[in-house]
Amino acid sequence: MRTLLYTGKGGVGKTTLSAATALRSASLGKQTLVISTDVAHSLADALDTPLDNEPRQIGDHGLYAAELDTGAELERYWGDIKRKIADALRDQGLSPTVAGELAVLPGLDEIVGLVRIKRYVDEGRFDVLIIDSAPTGAAMRLLSAPDLGQRYAHNMLNLSRGVARLVLPSLRSVLKSPIGEALVEERIKRLFEQVSELREILIDPALTSVRLVLNPDHMSLRETQRAYTYMNLFGLSVDALYANRVLPEQVQDPFFSEWKADQAAHLEEIRHIFAPLPVFEVPLRRREVVGVEALQSLARELYGDSDPTVPLSQEQPLRFLVEDHRYVLTLRITGVEGGNVELSKQGDELYVRIGTLRRSLVLPQYLAGLNPAWAQVEGDVLKVAFEEPSSR
Repeated sequence: MRTLLYTGKGGVGKTTLSAATALRSASLGKQTLVISTDVAHSLADALDTPLDNEPRQIGDHGLYAAELDTGAELERYWGDIKRKIADALRDQGLSPTVAGELAVLPGLDEIVGLVRIKRYVDEGRFDVLIIDSAPTGAAMRLLSAPDLGQRYAHNMLNLSRGVARLVLPSLRSVLKSPIGEALVEERIKRLFEQVSELREILIDPALTSVRLVLNPDHMSLRETQRAYTYMNLFGLSVDALYANRVLPEQVQDPFFSEWKADQAAHLEEIRHIFAPLPVFEVPLRRREVVGVEALQSLARELYGDSDPTVPLSQEQPLRFLVEDHRYVLTLRITGVEGGNVELSKQGDELYVRIGTLRRSLVLPQYLAGLNPAWAQVEGDVLKVAFEEPSSR
């Protein structure tokens, strides 16, 4: 099964493009499921069809759609344990609302979302799974959950045997009654085993591609740079970008002249930063894209006779590796002769200068807290190593 994950800054149009791609996939005879993992669901609005947690067929072709209900998934995997913990906390005087919130492990909703995706993979019912992901920041936490989860599960299962000591350390003095540690441990272990298996699917470029959606403006571009760095940091393959809501050439009203000039400059920067990844320019349409017919029209304009479910690029110009216990960023550069590399960092932006080449990279939160240690050019690859800041 091929998995396509569409993500981007909130409001850039990722839901519309996910749905249009799903319709094109189904039109090619592929059993296709498009699922929204964004808590602010709009997939049903885009398709103009009511949706819920279970896949619903759309039209007469092989298209199905669903909106993930994290509440239902939490109840499926954690409901009985949540009630045990919440009951114990209420017995100690906490309000029902606070007890209910504390009974859910941090990030567990994201983890059960991953497990739901794994369920569709295991069932083998669909040829293509298209995920309309949460806005970029939430998507990053979701996609990094396999790595974080393995470490969390290790601590949970091996460093202690008591759920009170690990799940709610600040409340262990008030938790007098047993909560069934064996049950909690078994459930946690089973969840993370499935997440670990899913990670092998997510990081295989033959099985999974990430598509980044942005608008041609400054804020969206910077957020997309950060998302792209995150994806590479966690081993996922980005194979295309979609620059959405581009003002078309026929718009000649002087009111939009500066908008068009700004968009043209940002589009050039997008192509430069993300080369050689393909960039789909999606023109702003005359009216809102709602309903199957409008989405099919958009899909025809985007893809023509091509198949959007296959990998659209095999190259990853930005990569991460670990050398001598340091994170090392590798960036493909062309037309630059080897020489001194000047580095500077301000906040979460890393500035690189090699001769006349100047590049800025927006770093994910983890790397933003590290310092660039050294940089060098090897052939057409720039390598930058990061280290922990000095404690002095």
